[in-house]
Amino acid sequence: MKFILMPVLLALLPCGLMAQEFSTATMRPVSLGEAYALSLAKSELLAQQAEGIKQLEAAERFINAGFRPSFGLSASQSKQQNAPSSTKGFLSGSYSIFSGMRDYISLKAASARTKAAELDLARARQELYLGVADAYFTLDSAQREVFIRREQLDVTEKRIAELQARVDIGRSRKSEVVAVRTQQAQDKAAYLSAEASERLAQQALMFLTGLDTDLVPETLPVRGETGLETYLKAALSRPDLNARRKSLEASGYLLDVQDRNLWPSVTLSADYYVIRNPMPKPVNRWDGALAVNIPLYDGGAAQAQRQAAYSGKRAAELTLQLAERQALTEVRAAYENFKYAALQTASLETALALAAQNANYQEDDYKLGLVTNLDVLSALNSVQQARLSLSQAKVRERLTLLQLEVAGGMEGK
Repeated sequence: MKFILMPVLLALLPCGLMAQEFSTATMRPVSLGEAYALSLAKSELLAQQAEGIKQLEAAERFINAGFRPSFGLSASQSKQQNAPSSTKGFLSGSYSIFSGMRDYISLKAASARTKAAELDLARARQELYLGVADAYFTLDSAQREVFIRREQLDVTEKRIAELQARVDIGRSRKSEVVAVRTQQAQDKAAYLSAEASERLAQQALMFLTGLDTDLVPETLPVRGETGLETYLKAALSRPDLNARRKSLEASGYLLDVQDRNLWPSVTLSADYYVIRNPMPKPVNRWDGALAVNIPLYDGGAAQAQRQAAYSGKRAAELTLQLAERQALTEVRAAYENFKYAALQTASLETALALAAQNANYQEDDYKLGLVTNLDVLSALNSVQQARLSLSQAKVRERLTLLQLEVAGGMEGK
C-alpha cells in the first residue's frame, strides 16, 4: 500500500503547495530618491541629533550673553534689633570689561563644537542614504528572484506535461516524471523562500520610509565609477572628518582658555536706589565699583586644568588621524568590492549566454533522441539559475558603487 500511495502523493504535492500568483501591479512605485527623502523625514535618530545641535546652539548663545551688560531690579526690607527697619529698592547693572579673553575663546570653542555636530549630522544623513539604498536594492533583488523562480516553475510544469504525454504512449519512464516532480517540489520551496525574503524586504523599506503599503523599486540608471583617486581625495573632505577637525579646533580653544586662567579680570558694577529708607545724609542715590581681580596662587589647580586640556587636544588629534586612515581604508575596500562585483557581473553575463546556448543545443539533441527530457530540463534550470545569479550580481554591483560613493563622502543620488 505504501508503494502505491507514494506516486499519488508525489503527483499531488506540487498542486497543494501552489500559492497565489506574485505580482507587483498593485504595489506603489518608489524611487531611491523618494525613499531617501521619506526616510530623512521619518528618522528618529536624525531628529535626536538635530535636537542635540539645538542644545549646543543654546549653549553658544548662553556664552555670547556674557558679552552684554546685565541689569536687574531688586527690592528688600530688613529689620535689626534695636534699629529701625530699612527699605531698599534699586536698579543694578554690571559689565565684564576684561576676563583674560577667556569668554571670547570659549565662544569660539562652543561654535566649533556646534559645527562639528552639524557635520556629524550631515554624515549621518549620508549613512542613512546607504541604509535606504541597501533596503531598496534588497527588495528589488528579492522581487526579481521571485519572478525568475516563478518562470523556473513554469518551465518545469511544461516539462512535466510533456513527459506525462510521453509516458502515456510508452516513450518515457514513470520514474522520469517522479524525478521532475521532485525537482518541481524543490523549486517550489525555493520560490516560497524567495517570497518570504520579499516580504521581509518590504517590511525593512516600509519601516525606513514610514509608508504602509507594498512598494516596488523603480529601475535606476546605470552609472560607472570615476577612479580610485577621485574617491580617496573626496573622502578626506567627508563631513565626519571635518567634524573631527572642528572638534580638534574646539580642543585647541579650550587649551587657550586654560592658558589664561591666571590672567586678571576687570568688572564694572553700579546700583541706583529708587527707594532708600532711611536715606543717608547727605543723600546717596547711587554707587559704583570697578573691580580688578589678579589671581596669584590657586594651589596648582590652573596647571592641572591646563594639563587636562592639553591631553584632550592630543586625544582629538589622534582621533582625527585614526578617522582619516579609516576613511581611506573604507574607500579602498569599497573600490575593491565594486571592482570585483563588476567583474563577477561580466562573468555571469557570459555564463548566461553559454547556458542559453547549451539549452538550445539540448533541445535540438532531444528532438533527435540523443538526450533525455531530464537533460533538457537540467539545461533550462541552468539558464534560470544563471539569470538569478546575474540579477543578484547586478544589484550587488549597483549597491557596491553606492557604498564606494558614500565612503568617499558622496551620496550618489
